[in-house]
Amino acid sequence: MDKKRLYILEEMPVRKAIFKLAVPTVVSMVVQILYNITDTFFVGKLNDPYQLAAVSICMPIFMLQMSISGIFGVGAASYISRLLGKKDYAGARETATITILSCFVTSLLVAAAGLIYMRPILHLAGASVNTIDYADSYLSIILGGSSIMMLNFTLAQMIRAEGAAKVVMRANLVGTFVNIILDPVFIFLLRKGVAGAAIATLIGASCSLALLLSFYWKRKSLAMPSLRYLKPRWTIYKEIFKIGIPSSLSQIMMSIGNSISYGVAAAYGDVAVAAFGIVWRVMSIPVFVMIGLAIGIQPLVGYSYGANNKTRLKKTVRMTLEYSGILAAFFLALFLLFPKILILIFIRDKGVVEMGSKVLTAFTFAIPFIALQMPLLVSIQAMGKGTPSLIIALSRNGLVYIPAVFILNTLFGFDGLVYALPLSDVLSAAMALFFFIRIVSKLKYHHAEPEIIEHVLEDTITP
Repeated sequence: MDKKRLYILEEMPVRKAIFKLAVPTVVSMVVQILYNITDTFFVGKLNDPYQLAAVSICMPIFMLQMSISGIFGVGAASYISRLLGKKDYAGARETATITILSCFVTSLLVAAAGLIYMRPILHLAGASVNTIDYADSYLSIILGGSSIMMLNFTLAQMIRAEGAAKVVMRANLVGTFVNIILDPVFIFLLRKGVAGAAIATLIGASCSLALLLSFYWKRKSLAMPSLRYLKPRWTIYKEIFKIGIPSSLSQIMMSIGNSISYGVAAAYGDVAVAAFGIVWRVMSIPVFVMIGLAIGIQPLVGYSYGANNKTRLKKTVRMTLEYSGILAAFFLALFLLFPKILILIFIRDKGVVEMGSKVLTAFTFAIPFIALQMPLLVSIQAMGKGTPSLIIALSRNGLVYIPAVFILNTLFGFDGLVYALPLSDVLSAAMALFFFIRIVSKLKYHHAEPEIIEHVLEDTITP
């Protein structure tokens, strides 16, 4: 067992521990951003708004795929970190084993259902007669590789939960590098267009998954899965689902909300859909960085909560919010000063650039509230508080955002549509702050010195 990772979670000074865990995770998320925008970037170089719109339309469905895997990945990550804090290593191994098998079986069902109902889903997502065939060719490949995509996401969350953020960072770097290299090969050299982009994405994810699996093969895990720990129990599923489902619902509602926004934007033409698609990619940069910072502290918060160390928990969240605020100020200035330049990176079509810069300027006002919301939400999830997580998830991406899209669009047209996102983030950030303060205020302080583990029972390290 890696005592160094236990030292980071238990004893390392909080500021240093945050950097140790969060920096690799932020890097992983920046890499993930590159992974997500690579297809958009290279497809945009075709200078065909229809193919670009097709990739944009598929993105919410891809996010839906990832959100389903998030049920297992995020839920298991929260539970594993808390079990490690309680020194329940056997429970952590059982959780990891059950999670991997459950995610794999679910991925087969997702692939089957997605391929059968793909055309109706794409029509609902805003595909037009000009984009439906392109979207079909892209999405069929992504759905066909559901097992690879979903296991890749789930294992990354689980491995981060035990403090091995660098392992995930390396896997993401390799996967993204492969995707970036192969995208132009398949799109331009082999003339496969959007289908080539999907193939490159799937190959990159396969390389990333192989590296994550090697972490377990080399027996470096604190919660290493094994068939001997394949003991499905409702208590484990309950802990996974009470955090995983709210987190997944947040992503699902975001996918639905994005699809609805594309559908509403489609009334303004395919150019508007392409503009929204690019802006969502650009906005993913600050969002993923904030999420990376938040996920980086997840094992620290979960471990501290499991060990009943309120002082360390509060200090971790407070310092993380400080760093998140600094990042928000940077992105706020960047996006307000250079919106057109950011859109031009992806496409030079004048109509898309003009409309995209307008959408990006509106979306930018959500950034400070995302910076507050993400660390608090992930901390609430890390502490295993399912109900607050569910309320925040449903409010941000569903109960607030979706009605706001329709209401503001009806009242103010396209100008109203683009301000639905900032409104939802303002309200959800306030909600996250309320719940976090309420939860932490009920915890008891624990000043006992953390246990230093010199050895671990052989049962926890044998396969």
